[in-house]
Amino acid sequence: MPDLHIVIAGAAGQGVQSAAAILGKLLLRQGLHVFTVQDYQSRVRGGHNFMSIRVADYPVAAAVDPIDYLIALNEESLHLHLPELAPRGTALCMEADRGRVSDPRLRALPDDIGPAGANNPKYVGVKLVTMLTEMVGFAKQLLIDAVRQEMGARLKPEIFQLNLEAIDATAHFVGDADRHTLPFRVDPAHRQMFVEGNEALALGLIAGGIGCYYGYPMSPSTSILNTLAEFGPEVGIAVEQAEDEICALNAAIGAAYAGARAAAGTSGPGVSLMTEAVGLAGATETPVVIIDAQRPGPATGMATRTEQGDLLHAAHCGHGEFPRAIVAPADHYDCFYLGAEAFNIAERWQLPVFLLTDQALADAQRTVEVFDDARVTIDRGPIAPEPPQPAVLRRYEDTPSGVSPRAYPALSKWIVSADGHEHNEVGHLTDDRANRVRQMDKRRRKLAGLAAEFAGPEIVGDADGVLFLVWGSTTGPALEAAARLRARGERVGVAVFRHLYPMNKDKTRAALAPAARLYTLENNGEGQLGQLLLLETGLATHGHLGNSDGRVFTVAEAERRMAETLGGAS
Repeated sequence: MPDLHIVIAGAAGQGVQSAAAILGKLLLRQGLHVFTVQDYQSRVRGGHNFMSIRVADYPVAAAVDPIDYLIALNEESLHLHLPELAPRGTALCMEADRGRVSDPRLRALPDDIGPAGANNPKYVGVKLVTMLTEMVGFAKQLLIDAVRQEMGARLKPEIFQLNLEAIDATAHFVGDADRHTLPFRVDPAHRQMFVEGNEALALGLIAGGIGCYYGYPMSPSTSILNTLAEFGPEVGIAVEQAEDEICALNAAIGAAYAGARAAAGTSGPGVSLMTEAVGLAGATETPVVIIDAQRPGPATGMATRTEQGDLLHAAHCGHGEFPRAIVAPADHYDCFYLGAEAFNIAERWQLPVFLLTDQALADAQRTVEVFDDARVTIDRGPIAPEPPQPAVLRRYEDTPSGVSPRAYPALSKWIVSADGHEHNEVGHLTDDRANRVRQMDKRRRKLAGLAAEFAGPEIVGDADGVLFLVWGSTTGPALEAAARLRARGERVGVAVFRHLYPMNKDKTRAALAPAARLYTLENNGEGQLGQLLLLETGLATHGHLGNSDGRVFTVAEAERRMAETLGGAS
């Protein structure tokens, strides 16, 4: 099946994201499927940024190479990406940026094209996007509509008019020799959404009934905070930018204690700061969702790159022993539905739930079918029946499941005590030996019940072939690469883990038992899923295919690494 790979590249501040958003909206309106990946440096201006846009008339969920069309907004981008251009690809740039490059695949636009007011670097993006859309046969009005949707509201009328004149002049410049038709079936009636992973996650939190969200801006989690701040007032959500991550999680715990569905979002360094509060949620059995949009570490690491290095940290952070859950969306649909389900898990089992995403998934934009709110259910767990008069709640009553009835202070007649110290059934501090054992055993029992509720890995492909174990953003590249390998006669499958901790040992062992060999494919260097699998089930993998460079896995890279593994398997 044909697809197309477009890269828009330039410096921060040149409008790379705006140009990609305009093109994405145009493609969306044609009913085409789009998947974009951002690659950007931690700078306000300067440095090299690019957007990788994949287009097809079937659903796509992974980045690919080589490049079919390169839109180079500056000379640096031309030199950096020309080596990645397909032999029959096309590179577009302004004449001033062409320099001494002599390549038959290059098409340069005159620097003075359009009105005098539009001969400014900030109009380069719209001019080159126009050049591309004209070459591939999209109507000019489609582009104008996309520009109006993306930029019309924030531009002065005279500036917006200059954009329209630049579009018109560029469209007239493209000659018939450069025009051709894309090999796609367009369907403008096909209604889709175009969302990034963080936006889908934020919408899932809303569908799941979130009441309060707290966060401190930290890449790549910030757009969750921004999205909820934008739409929160419409749906009654309290959104607070806290002074730091310590405050964010403690505020979320307080909101959850009071009865709200609450979440806090951050990245790896922020989770490090939150660790003491994670233990507080564990000790007080307070249901709270902690979103970790992972990036490379340690310390500040690479603030705008991707990694899956926090899995074991999420499984074990916080001193002492207490239960928690870890879930990880594999794609944009999971971001929505699993984001909503995370609240049910937290409240049903009264514990902190980590939702792990990463920069590759958080920032990736994709066309999806409209999310179905009817699939989302709300389960708030056991709530104590209202007493006829004020009474002390046995908030930490020892129960067979380990889950005790809750009540919402100030909203009921129950008197509810909570304490970060070890406590008795009514929440009062005590270091009684027998009580300590009962409370530890009570909390520990939650893990067995939660694991039994969780699904094992989803097996896609040949269950009895070589299985590649994935979670999060490596899922899309692995699934497509495995499909290519099966088309060549290889017996391979992919095991997709969404419920990572605690693992359902029986379901996981049963799903992986038929496999000839097991390998992890993760964006980390140590194979953390394999290590967790060994700890949870006793199953050992045969190797790890990992990256530590901070970049996303492409389909081609995943296929190459998997093929090398197959060739070396005995």
